[in-house]
Amino acid sequence: MPSTSLPYTQMAFHMPVKELQPVDISLPDHMVKGAVVIDKELTTWNRRAVIPSNALHTVFLTINRLEQKQSDVVKMAAHEMNLPENDSYGLMADGPKRFITDENLNQLGSGFILTLCASPDHYVKRITEILNEGSNILQMENAVKTLDEFSLDPALIEAFHSCSSLELLFSLIRDDRVCMSSTLLSTCLRALSSILELAVGDFTWKSVPRDVVVSIAALVTGKAKREESNTLLAALQMIDQLVVGDDMTRDWCLEEVPIETLIRHVEKSDERIALSALSLMNSMIRRCADDEKRLELIKSLEVVPFRNAVHSSLLRVGNATNPKALEQLVEVQRSLISAYDTTPPSEAEIQKVLDIESAEEHSEENVEVWRKQIGEHRCGRLATLAMTQFAEKSPQDLRMLISENTMRIEGGKWQLIPMWMRCCDITAEIFGLIPGREELDRLISILFSSDTPFPAVFACIVHLFHRTWREMQAKGGEMEKVASVVLEQLRHVLKKKEMQDVEELAADLETFSYKAMQEIWREEQLGKENDQLHSQAVISLKAKLKPKMEELVRMNHLNFLKQGAIFRKPMKSKSLAKAAFWHWKLDVSEKMLTITGCDGDHFVEGVPRDDIRQVWIKDISDVTNNDEIDRKASSSRFTSSPSTQMLRGIRVQLKPTSDFKEGEVLMALTSDEKQALIWQESLIYLVGNPELRSLTNGLAMVERMLKMELRVRLLNVKLSNPEEKPEIPPIPEDLSSFISNF
Repeated sequence: MPSTSLPYTQMAFHMPVKELQPVDISLPDHMVKGAVVIDKELTTWNRRAVIPSNALHTVFLTINRLEQKQSDVVKMAAHEMNLPENDSYGLMADGPKRFITDENLNQLGSGFILTLCASPDHYVKRITEILNEGSNILQMENAVKTLDEFSLDPALIEAFHSCSSLELLFSLIRDDRVCMSSTLLSTCLRALSSILELAVGDFTWKSVPRDVVVSIAALVTGKAKREESNTLLAALQMIDQLVVGDDMTRDWCLEEVPIETLIRHVEKSDERIALSALSLMNSMIRRCADDEKRLELIKSLEVVPFRNAVHSSLLRVGNATNPKALEQLVEVQRSLISAYDTTPPSEAEIQKVLDIESAEEHSEENVEVWRKQIGEHRCGRLATLAMTQFAEKSPQDLRMLISENTMRIEGGKWQLIPMWMRCCDITAEIFGLIPGREELDRLISILFSSDTPFPAVFACIVHLFHRTWREMQAKGGEMEKVASVVLEQLRHVLKKKEMQDVEELAADLETFSYKAMQEIWREEQLGKENDQLHSQAVISLKAKLKPKMEELVRMNHLNFLKQGAIFRKPMKSKSLAKAAFWHWKLDVSEKMLTITGCDGDHFVEGVPRDDIRQVWIKDISDVTNNDEIDRKASSSRFTSSPSTQMLRGIRVQLKPTSDFKEGEVLMALTSDEKQALIWQESLIYLVGNPELRSLTNGLAMVERMLKMELRVRLLNVKLSNPEEKPEIPPIPEDLSSFISNF
């Protein structure tokens, strides 16, 4: 037996190995595999359906998304589950709930789990039966809840459009018995709103009859018998959609829902209701076609209860403002600001402002110029109102400002009327009354905390203007310059934190000086320069300039060596012997190092000495550092231990000679770290060690010189501002001749 098996073993051992090719067993992209389960409520929605005892409740299917339709997949699933094929089935997907149709079948991926359920038609027919009977409130709630769950599914809504009618839901809203069930009513409103939002067929917001609008409006205005949070929220959202959706339903809502009845909903503890009420207010004002009616709506919000409601619910101190609430509140304030009286002031109002300046002597020419400027000011009566209120409510502040201004030297004073008008321009810009960048989101708490926010903010800006004028030491012709600084100061203070009232704004402006603004400008300029220095173009330029800067630093260091320096000789013992010094100097040719002994730390050139030594640079093999601790005896008898000082050392290793087989070592010590680093680095460069030729200790100097060079070069580079749009030239009057010349 062994003799017969051996040849077979040897033959198998020497057979060549055949490499197997990998086989891709994954399905093609258009083929997906997953599971289908039977809906437990199949017989509830389709009463004719029967589930046999031999039915399989879970099967696995492979779907060809290119060739198979939804009906083919349903038949295949029913066949695999042993279900009768004469009944109407549907396929349902979860998250969100939706019926599978030919349109969304290609969205299925491998690993899907579908539910074989009743068809959308059976769902709609059963929902219609339950709602028409109207005998069991609980069944009605479940039916409407199911409709709400599928209200965003076009398949079921199309079935509802063909098999039922919106009148079924309208009748529920009209039914007083349904209104007593808050769950049923709120669910019905949500489902109806979602169905109308899909706009399938004639199911649009235009199809809502007026009596239904009246019923929904009653839920908002307080005329309903009961008021529940979910029902109120759904009603507010529906009224909002009715206002936006169609002109006829908009007019019905404006008649049935007075805007002042919405104020009480703003102070609700449920923030969703407050936001919906604000959104409805903004929609009513924005969509109102009659200007007089719109002005009435806005005036209805200029009341203390509305401001208190906003402060108590949405602008509570210590709570961060919801961004959605802030957006709605800013839109409300834009509407309120649009109602400000900016018509040209009367002559009496202009004269009242001019009389405030009567304490000073001014020429008739100046007075007439101011009269014209006040009459043509963009804020109109709003500007004169702010000026007169400042004089009437703060007479002491006005006297103080004028008194300080009169004490300035001639040519360094501001004039009251021009200064006031410029402060009005600043206030109008941050309020959005004139072109510019508004700051309503930063001012929102101030706007809702004051009866007259424009004059109040104007007064703060006047005080800031006066103080900035003084700190800038401005002259008479620098009104615009100071105004631009004041506007920037104001924006920065508003940006720091959310102001709660005018008093807090005034206090923060009082502590923010012109010097602090200059420091901010410096930081911003430094940040811009750093951004420019990190741009790709500047980095490329920096790489080209760096070798030149390194060469300059090396030349500077070599010139430092040519001037010479005094070093201490190393101590031969730890005794407190007198220190010895020598003077090292590089030759002009940079080929020789002259070392001269000296008596102290002062060296006088030209004095003949015997202890002079010259070392050729070519004879140096290596240069390293070698620090040493210097211990000096204290001159005070009360000191028990000597003081210590770290000396930076330079160790010069000479090449081997006949006298010194390992090479002589020269040591030089100094307490000046900078001097030691420059000498060490320069000698390394002269020795020519390729590993140590690059600058190491002079990198800081190189970087500093590079930044200086780059900043000088960037001074004349004009960077494009992405916010600035190019100026479009006007069209030539004679276009034909322009084209022919071109």
